[in-house]
Parts: sequence; structure tokens; C-alpha cells
Amino acid sequence: MQHRQSNTHNPWKWAFFILAAIVVISCGVVINKATAPTNVPAEVVATKPQDTSVEVTLNRKQVNALSANYLNKFLKDSKVKYRFVVGNKYATVIGRTKFLGATVQFSLNFIPERTSQNNVLLRAKGLAVGRLNLPIRFVMGFLKKNYKLPTWVSLDVKKETILLDLNKYSQDKSVQYSAKEINMNEGTFRFLITIPNNK
Repeated sequence: MQHRQSNTHNPWKWAFFILAAIVVISCGVVINKATAPTNVPAEVVATKPQDTSVEVTLNRKQVNALSANYLNKFLKDSKVKYRFVVGNKYATVIGRTKFLGATVQFSLNFIPERTSQNNVLLRAKGLAVGRLNLPIRFVMGFLKKNYKLPTWVSLDVKKETILLDLNKYSQDKSVQYSAKEINMNEGTFRFLITIPNNK
């Protein structure tokens, strides 16, 4: 009687062992697939990360706002103040200078243009110092000697130009700036901002 009962339960034991084996094998297959390295397409591996660029177009009001914000911070601890304003016809540097012992305000007008290196060159075209008739080189020489200027801004007194070197300005930045278009007639100024991939 006991022998028959043992034989009756044996198939259930075998079924349990078989089911357990199936579960273990299935888990092993799933874990193996989950931990296997991902197959990356060859074209993705071969493709090198590219720099990311975005084009920005500014109007006169926006350029003047950026200029004022930058100069306010740059000249915060400087006793000598000046402004850079883009008008309908000229880009103008407004400041003060001394002449014959008197302090007078001046407005030095420039025509901006884009250089072949995608920088901005300002060519002096006129000067207003009240009723005085001062030469442009005199005022530019005073600017160069007495005014605090950013390292990326250089004055050429003989050529009567000011170079805004955006390439130099970008050297210590995480992004790069370059001038693409300067249109004084329409009042549009287009710049390219590039985020380099350093990998």
C-alpha cells in the first residue's frame, strides 16, 4: 500500500523539478541578454561629434543693450566712463577728454564693417567735440592712452580704426563668436555662436 502511494507521487516530484529547471534556465537567458553589450551601428561609431552652431540676428536696440550691460560691468571700478551706441548711420563712442585744461565731451563716429576673419572693424568718420575742431587722431590717441579698454579691442591711431577682435574675445570663453553680417542701413547684425566639441 505504501509502495503504490510512493509511485503515485513520483510524477508530481518530477514535474516540479522540470518546472524549476525551466524557470532557472529562462532567468539565465534573460540575464545574459540584458547584460550583453549593445550593438552600435557602424555609421554611429564612425561619426565624429560635430560642433554646434546657432545664428543670432540682433537689431540696434539689442546691440546697444548688450553694449551697455558689458561696459557697465567692465568699467564698474573705473573712474573714466564711456559709451558705445549704434545709431541709424554710425556706431559712436561717447566719452570725455581734456583739451587746454578743460574737460569736454566728445562723440567719435565710426562705420562698422565685417572683416575677412569675421571680426568687426570700426572706421572713424567724424568727431564732435562741442564747438571745438579737434583732429580724430588726437582723440583716439587720448582714448588709447587714458581709457580702460578690453583686451580684445585694439586702436590703430594712424589708420583711425578700432578692431573688435571676436576671435580673441572667444579664446577664454566656452563658446566662439563670429560676425556674419553688419548692415547699418537695415539695422541688422548677424552673428554665429559656436559651441565647440572638445572631445
